[in-house]
Amino acid sequence: MAYFLANDNVKIFYEVKGEGKPIIFIHGWTCNHSFFKKQVETLSKNYKVITYDLRGHGVSERPENGLTMDRMAKDVRDLIEHLNLSDVTLAGWSMGTTIILEYVRQFACDKLSNICFIDMTPKVVAEGNWHMGLFGEFSHKDNLNHIANVAGDWPKVIESFVPSLFATSGCRIKEDMDWVFEEVRKNTPHVVVDCWVSMSNKDYREELSKITVPTLITRGEESAFCTKETCEYMEKEIKNAKWIDYSKCGHILFMEETEKFNKDIVEFIEK
Repeated sequence: MAYFLANDNVKIFYEVKGEGKPIIFIHGWTCNHSFFKKQVETLSKNYKVITYDLRGHGVSERPENGLTMDRMAKDVRDLIEHLNLSDVTLAGWSMGTTIILEYVRQFACDKLSNICFIDMTPKVVAEGNWHMGLFGEFSHKDNLNHIANVAGDWPKVIESFVPSLFATSGCRIKEDMDWVFEEVRKNTPHVVVDCWVSMSNKDYREELSKITVPTLITRGEESAFCTKETCEYMEKEIKNAKWIDYSKCGHILFMEETEKFNKDIVEFIEK
């Protein structure tokens, strides 16, 4: 098992498979590197595919501090420098998208050649004239209630959270959902609370116009997390963006429509 040491001395697990142009996949809240196993299997035949466990997740160290988007973006930078990478495609799912946007805030698009956003809004909480938060109208009150529920009874939250990742009309593969349940249950409550608090307090709308590399925006048509209007907004704000919707898919579209997603990201990188 390979680890790199972030510059605040936290051990972070990573895997590298294949050779070629580098792709780093960044998983979402409560998940881990193995969620991209179907991408690694296919894409590593022609690309250098890097997956890793965010601090506090998977088999990475679970510190008490640094469980923020600011620090996690620095971890991405540390990983890129550890592997001496350039011309990287960064692909982030859900909170992974938030981490990429924080990377853009701190480092612009240095070392990057492409970005892929997977089913996520640039601002979680809806307020004022912003109506494209998580689940559309996700208010401050909704957010506080969610944090209280996660902190108070994480196992109960899991029972509704995991099914919400999948489309209801699509091909819900029981084995996939059972596996996701098993992986999500491995989390530590203080980690998921701290990460959510950090993510939900961020606003990355201004970062969209600062993206200077080609960007692929993907969304599941039945996603409860990211609205069609959100993707239209992001596509308009990013200078060189392409948006793809996945029919009969939810938030976890890359697992539900693996073959199409893998094909789309290859075509995007090679364009």
